[in-house]
Amino acid sequence: MQITLPITVIAFETDYGGVVSNTRYIEYIERGRYALLHAAGLKITDVWATHGAQPVVRRVEIDYLAPARHEDELILSVSIAAPSGATTTLHYELTRPIDGAVIMRAEQTLAYLNTQWKPVRVPLIFREALNINNHKDTKAQS
Repeated sequence: MQITLPITVIAFETDYGGVVSNTRYIEYIERGRYALLHAAGLKITDVWATHGAQPVVRRVEIDYLAPARHEDELILSVSIAAPSGATTTLHYELTRPIDGAVIMRAEQTLAYLNTQWKPVRVPLIFREALNINNHKDTKAQS
């Protein structure tokens, strides 16, 4: 599954030089994550109430590749990487279509918690909605 999300840089997201603050990219990533989940029909509060599980951010890695500036029109692409039994990895790419510049690339790892706040394997509702293949885990032989 992949989605795209338009983002327009607003003045308060920039520093005095008109360049987007590096902390704002985390917000863009979060917007993308929610847009992907909603596009898959997964509203977190509803899934929590009906299935007793929710995704939480375990890790984020960001590469800042070029500056975005005040009033830039950007496109955030979000896609799902190879699945594992307990996590989902999302890939992000933020581009500026007017010149083709890739502004940022990121990877975000989601883990899942149950109602007791304990880690669980990727719940079926997420595997189905996000079209995540159910691969069998392989254990390393010692």
